[in-house]
Amino acid sequence: MPREKTKPLELLAPAGSLEAFFAALDNGADAVYCGLKVFSARVKAKNFSLPEVDRLTAYAHRERKKLYVTLNTLLKEAELPKLIDILADLSGIGVDGIIIQDLGVWRLARSWFPELPLHASTQMTVHNGAGVRMLEQMGFVRAVLARELSLAEIGEIRRQTRIELEYFVHGALCFAISGQCFFSSTVSGMSGNRGRCAQPCRRRHHHRDQPGYFFSTSDLCAIDLLPELISAGITSFKIEGRMKSAEYVARVVAAYRLVLDVPTGERKEALREAGEQLALSFGRETTRGFLTGFVPARIAAPSKHGALGHHLGDVVSLREGLIGLTVNDRLHVGDRLRIQPANDQAGTGFTVREILAGDKTVRAVRAGEFVRVRNSGRGPVHTGDGVFKVGGKARFTLSSDACWKRLAEISLPGARRGQAGDRAVQAQAALLAARPCGGSTATEDLRTVQGRGASDCKLLEQAGAERLQLPLTTENLAEVKKNERRLAGLRERLIWEIPPMLFGAQWQEYRRAVQMLAGQGFCTFRVANLGHIPLFAGLQDMKLLGGFRCSVLNSQAALAWHELGLAELAVSIEDDRANLAELFRQSLPLPLAVTVYGPLPVLLSRIPLRGIRTGTVLRSDREEGYRILTRAGLTEVVGEQDFSLLGHVQELRAMGCRRFLVDLGQCGVGSAKGRIILDAFARDQALPDTTPLNFDRGLA
Repeated sequence: MPREKTKPLELLAPAGSLEAFFAALDNGADAVYCGLKVFSARVKAKNFSLPEVDRLTAYAHRERKKLYVTLNTLLKEAELPKLIDILADLSGIGVDGIIIQDLGVWRLARSWFPELPLHASTQMTVHNGAGVRMLEQMGFVRAVLARELSLAEIGEIRRQTRIELEYFVHGALCFAISGQCFFSSTVSGMSGNRGRCAQPCRRRHHHRDQPGYFFSTSDLCAIDLLPELISAGITSFKIEGRMKSAEYVARVVAAYRLVLDVPTGERKEALREAGEQLALSFGRETTRGFLTGFVPARIAAPSKHGALGHHLGDVVSLREGLIGLTVNDRLHVGDRLRIQPANDQAGTGFTVREILAGDKTVRAVRAGEFVRVRNSGRGPVHTGDGVFKVGGKARFTLSSDACWKRLAEISLPGARRGQAGDRAVQAQAALLAARPCGGSTATEDLRTVQGRGASDCKLLEQAGAERLQLPLTTENLAEVKKNERRLAGLRERLIWEIPPMLFGAQWQEYRRAVQMLAGQGFCTFRVANLGHIPLFAGLQDMKLLGGFRCSVLNSQAALAWHELGLAELAVSIEDDRANLAELFRQSLPLPLAVTVYGPLPVLLSRIPLRGIRTGTVLRSDREEGYRILTRAGLTEVVGEQDFSLLGHVQELRAMGCRRFLVDLGQCGVGSAKGRIILDAFARDQALPDTTPLNFDRGLA
């Protein structure tokens, strides 16, 4: 589908602090994105209050630039009133867009604050043309595409939609597909999907006693592919880094501005100059990611420490507050260093104030020299620790006080201040009208057991479950054809599960598979992504159920999925007892299901772990085990311990839950373990060597 007109190109920069905001605009950014103190996927950044966002917006508009606000986390039920107040304020401020993940935020913004332009965060895991078309139909003006896409896949998406397309071109990568990571939640209860990622992927793990940083990725750098990205249809080029310094933002923005603006004949020289600037930003080793159509071998190199910065050397001596090392690059007084332990503990940073070469104090040394550096950091240092250079000669020197003074000079429109009362009334009306009504009529328990193949249908024949869910695979489609007569009477009780990710041509393959199954009378399917819904376009009497990857933590998200055509929803596997109870208190028009047993999902990735066989267990320094599974071009990491809420089934029933999911896909329905699990469900008995994840400890 061709675009109606050519969209202007936009260089979009991060602002995790006021200094970074000015560093971005002063160095050529067309737009800036920032977060509030709440509901931001970078909760550890300084972020901004609403009055500060008001002034930032006024300043950006005066400079003919744009400002977007990130509300890109999943929200709990109790957080909805605060969200509505924020949406009302942002609407009055006139920000140029909000970047969102939670469909509950979409529903409230679309219904009550339609003047707010909606951008779909990469956390929504939109990765194919069908998903982007859904966003366009839902009223989004921009899609931030998954970072796992190739140039060819982006081009195909562009041909199917008129919506603006944004893509990350520089900065930190995640091993997991955005929105499909529960690693931090698994380790600590701090959810990356709620902006509290503890970055366990950067820690050291062990494969057969060999240590490595298996999940720690290189940084993305696509500066030499900007023309190709423009040809593919990207109009907004996004730089990651709300946790980065103003100095970093200034250098990276300046480098990309230079290359975006340069005439074709001068591009080679511009790339050389930009490369010199980027080298001084002290990121990790760089990669082009998935853009070229294949996965670079070094996108996740276990031998490389996941720490940020340039590795300067290792500590070889400690004496009288001096750190001794042989440097492999130039070192100057004023450079910023970080000492990083070999294990997964946090490092400590400091600015170099004194360098000794032999017995002399010097201002700078060359690569290859042994030096001693005065340690002004506060953390412990040991021989063998890595020394990383994370900052050098400054490009941006405006102080925090100077930045605030500059911002204070902005005057706000008087009319905006006068609208506060009206916005408060609008917010209150939204809160009252948004409350769910017309509850589900589900009164009897309905057990759904996840199996492997058609042979598991014996569970239905033996009354071992009310419903059986099977993965939609080529093998299972073949089994359906072989056992058509046997399965005829079970069609209403069989659920077909769509894989969570359908890249490129895979979507059309599954569209044909769905049509074939529908033609044989199968009508119930489990979906996990917005891009799954169009698979069923034009098919009659389809019943779509949402899986836990639909990320439902609040009633507004549940209502949103219901309005998009879903008849049942599985709540998020990350959820805790208090929020689940609050959810079940809402009067929803569709039943909510709870997974009470299954493999613990840690992350889903398109990055292969080279040299690691499927089924292998990697262990952290803390002895946590993670099993690696590879299938259909994806790497799935699951916990060594299974997830289980067995022992809490009666408690869930008391909350109002009547739909239960038991995933036996890994152990097998007919296995001894499978029988033990089903018996434990019937008796509501807890099983050893399992984890309830956040149910007891709470979801942060």
